Amino acid sequence: MTVYLKQLTLLLTLGLLTSTATLAQEVTTIKFDQLQELRQSPHDTLYVVNFWATWCKPCIKEMPYFEAAHTKYKDQPVRVILVSMDAVQDMEKRVLPFVQKRKLQSRLYLLDEPDGNTWIDRIEPKWSGAIPATMFFNNKRGQYEFIEREISEKELHELINKYKP
Repeated sequence: MTVYLKQLTLLLTLGLLTSTATLAQEVTTIKFDQLQELRQSPHDTLYVVNFWATWCKPCIKEMPYFEAAHTKYKDQPVRVILVSMDAVQDMEKRVLPFVQKRKLQSRLYLLDEPDGNTWIDRIEPKWSGAIPATMFFNNKRGQYEFIEREISEKELHELINKYKP
């Protein structure tokens, strides 16, 4: 009986570990051109794209606001996308643990472009490259706004409500 209980406990523990691992959010590594494809999306959808990094305190402070927006608007034509500016080699040791610890559910990308000078001004000509930075756009409606600073939860929801279809 004791052996049976130990085996059952082991199986349940392994099952819980496996199910927890499948719930962990994925972070997809992308190149700038792939991000640009999204930027050219013809859909009547508001895209909220936040550029952040695990080492950026203002980014970490505003992260819960984007997660709350993702949850609140997930059944509407609003997509919250978080683009990490961390180095690709930090994916396993920094980015994934950060995402898993915070149970992030938004769509997550890690931008694999080491030289920001080659693409930053293609996102926004006036962008210095500082983060946090957030881009709001709906191409079908010709809507676009770029903010190069931390934003408040109230401001985030105001901007989403201003631009959402």
